[in-house]
Amino acid sequence: MLEPDSGLLLALLITLSAALLAGAIRLRLLPFKIVCGVLSIVVAMTGGIATVNYYYGYYATWGAAWADFHGTSGGLGVISPAGTSVEAVSGRIGWTTFTGRLSGYNRRGLLYLPPQYGQAQYARVRFPVVELFHGTPGSPRVWSTVLEVSQLADRLIAEHLMGPMILVMPAINGPGYMDCVNGPTVKDDTYVTQDVRNDVLARYRASEDPYEWGMTGFSSGGYCAANLALRHRDSFGAAAVIEGYFRAADGPAANALQHNKQLELANSPLYTAEKLTANSGPLPAFWVAAGTQDRTDYQTATKFTAALDRLEQVPFFKLDAADNVRAWSAALPSALIWLWQQLAPPDLRVLFPVRAGISNSTGSLHVPPPKAKAHQTVTPEKAAGRH
Repeated sequence: MLEPDSGLLLALLITLSAALLAGAIRLRLLPFKIVCGVLSIVVAMTGGIATVNYYYGYYATWGAAWADFHGTSGGLGVISPAGTSVEAVSGRIGWTTFTGRLSGYNRRGLLYLPPQYGQAQYARVRFPVVELFHGTPGSPRVWSTVLEVSQLADRLIAEHLMGPMILVMPAINGPGYMDCVNGPTVKDDTYVTQDVRNDVLARYRASEDPYEWGMTGFSSGGYCAANLALRHRDSFGAAAVIEGYFRAADGPAANALQHNKQLELANSPLYTAEKLTANSGPLPAFWVAAGTQDRTDYQTATKFTAALDRLEQVPFFKLDAADNVRAWSAALPSALIWLWQQLAPPDLRVLFPVRAGISNSTGSLHVPPPKAKAHQTVTPEKAAGRH
């Protein structure tokens, strides 16, 4: 059976569309010409969707595609703050609604609670948080059905490659593509940086320290992570950018900003990074992954990294794949491992020690020590107060 990411399926759709178009031109009877013309358009549109899926590799099975396009849960239930068994060995992932009191947006998103969240000995622990942003087009469901982030997080925690973190996967688009920006008619920046955080803090045992909140994302979500971390430098401790773009004009953000040049400049991480100086104030730690097969994105990623390297060391993860699922899957384990090392406070490092040298099925991954946080002071009293 042909799966949705099959090259043969794409070829068949293109051939069928061309044949129907030829029929619409050559047939003499008007009803047949109309039917062929309409079907040609429908098949061409389906082929366009198949082309996007073939390139990005979003859906490997028809079940995953059906679940996404029809808004089903993908086998996931609703997640609640209530604890699990004290002997839980797997985390929980499920749907929740993040209410946007400031933005006016109310969207469904996914949330992952690590196994330790429900264990009695950690009942007073507030966990670091990472917001994960999907690409455009896409939805939070991709993190579960395609990238299997809950299984990945469980494995990394069990292998002592990272400690427990809450993973928050909001929807970054409403009607239309917003790519996490505030524009003339959109407030997506406000939603994902303020509303989502306020909602998580109100319902879950998440850290209240802004420097224990991080973000990551792939493709358009990578742009979100880079842009938001620089726009809100005192609200996040770290950002991992996977195959992102770094100028608003290079992606859907330009449309959301209605091609306003001033807004595009203010929402272009590359230009923001180039203007930073040692006196610019607190700066989150950054980690960047880019594929060599996409020359334009790779070049801007290296420029962005170089601009930040003037102020802090930025690990650069070179990928041998283009902007697709293969690249995102290769980079995500290293990104999560690095984020834990940047976000975890000293008391949690003692509770959940990790291995310094990392070598596993994802390849040889060297994760540098966390950047010193000059803007944050941790006292023994603060550390003791977390438990």
